[in-house]
Amino acid sequence: MTKSLLLVMPDGTEREHLIGKLDGAYSLLCVDSPEDCPAILREKSFSLSAVLVDLRLTGNTGYCFSEALPDNGPFSRLPLIGVAPDVTDELAGWALERGFSEIIEPTLPQTLLLRRIQNVIRATDSMSFPELERLLRALPSNIFLKDAQGRYVFSTQHWHHLYHAEDPNWSIRGLTDLEIRKDKDNALKAMEADREIVRSGEGVNYILQEKADGLVEYLELIKRPVRDERGAVTGIVALINNVTEQQLLKMELEKRAQVDMLTELLNKVTTQELIDMRIDGCRRKKTMGTLMMIDVDNFKSVNDTYGHVIGDRVLAELGRVFRTSFRGTDVAGRVGGDEFMLFIPELATREAAEALARRIKDQVTKAFAGSPVEGKITISIGAALFPEHGQSFEELYRAADKALYTVKRNGKADFHFYS
Repeated sequence: MTKSLLLVMPDGTEREHLIGKLDGAYSLLCVDSPEDCPAILREKSFSLSAVLVDLRLTGNTGYCFSEALPDNGPFSRLPLIGVAPDVTDELAGWALERGFSEIIEPTLPQTLLLRRIQNVIRATDSMSFPELERLLRALPSNIFLKDAQGRYVFSTQHWHHLYHAEDPNWSIRGLTDLEIRKDKDNALKAMEADREIVRSGEGVNYILQEKADGLVEYLELIKRPVRDERGAVTGIVALINNVTEQQLLKMELEKRAQVDMLTELLNKVTTQELIDMRIDGCRRKKTMGTLMMIDVDNFKSVNDTYGHVIGDRVLAELGRVFRTSFRGTDVAGRVGGDEFMLFIPELATREAAEALARRIKDQVTKAFAGSPVEGKITISIGAALFPEHGQSFEELYRAADKALYTVKRNGKADFHFYS
């Protein structure tokens, strides 16, 4: 598509001479005086590539073209090019102060004349990396560019898994993944993937898990090669989306299929995996969580006295109580014959956990009212708090199990925090 120029110059030999050099390279719209320009600029500023102005018109009338240009923000910076038969230092300074980007002499050779106009238009059309970064930071995703050697050119956002990203004076420019990422294994994988993109010219999509500073994130990377006008790969442009919540949900839904058929609670393996994820969530949000180990008191005696059919009904009813007592973010699982495990994230206080344990005990008692085992089914609960009693599942499990042992040793049918 041919670019358009607005030429502001009185009709005459000089204008015809200039038009002869520009015609064919540009589509020209010509007016005789500055007074003819405002309406044209308002209507056609987005379709114009530059405005060429006879500086003698502005000098004689005091007309300021830079003020007359429509304000279309950063997306339409229309360059002004002055035209004068003889460009002196004094004239050049005067023009630059009034917003002109370049001054040309109509007598210049055609090739040089066109090149200088082209350079002005190209410079105005181009957006600097800082400008581009600033605009793209408005997006929730991270967009970055690397050169063919895997060095970052720019990146719109930084995550905590990068070294020094929290320093406002730090720059990612010129660095490689191995130099800035805390997870060196993932850094090496990223660099190998980049080398393959440069070699093959094919883009890739993948999700990786990042662990740093006790936090876990899942990042979706969409990488594509950047090519020059000859088709050679000169770099990599990529989009990163933080898909932690979506990935955790996907994993949770997949795991939910792995349930204990009798109680319809999660099985032991799935329970532990989901609790691990909930602990990571508490760590990210800096909130408290409670792990509860629950044991059915004297269950063997009930089984022996009433038979396995009644025993199974007891377990199934306990499963119903636990399933209906918690939110979707809580984890409830059967981890042994008559052993259950609960994890409740984001409980505000220790007192809230104690109140929840009492409510569970009361609900279990009510669940068997009027049944053959009324008064014979009680539960013992041992609990541990994240992060006070442990930073990981294993630590919390050991603490809650010790608390449960204390309850069993002191008469059962009670609740106890690890201490």
